[in-house]
Amino acid sequence: MPYLSVCKSFEFAYAHRLPEYDGKCLRNHGHTGRIEVEVDGEYRNTYPSMVCDFYDLQSHVQPIIDKMDHKDLYDVLNETDLPENAGVRPLRRTEGKCIFPPTSENMVMWFKAQLEQAWPEVSIVRIRWWESSSSYAEWRR
Repeated sequence: MPYLSVCKSFEFAYAHRLPEYDGKCLRNHGHTGRIEVEVDGEYRNTYPSMVCDFYDLQSHVQPIIDKMDHKDLYDVLNETDLPENAGVRPLRRTEGKCIFPPTSENMVMWFKAQLEQAWPEVSIVRIRWWESSSSYAEWRR
């Protein structure tokens, strides 16, 4: 039997800054980002030849996109309770609190943790975070 997966792409606008970074990204700046979410048939197979209804995929992903759209990702990332195993790497700890920089790598891991929490029965294959038309970070199973 062939391996099948489906993928949906989402666009959104955001701002971010990388504290303590030695470069342009130290300052607040904006992007039109895109995220791709790929899932496979381990989720369900209730309709012949369908891995997952694209509507179901959108209905679970869009609320997470809404948390980021037209927002500063530094605030989004640092105001979210993250599970210990989320894979988001802190910049430093200050007064017992972690400070997380909103790098593409951290954001793809944050997004994965959010989706797993919102839709635990889905089988995520890949999440690709596009920061620009030529640059992305990717998590894959």
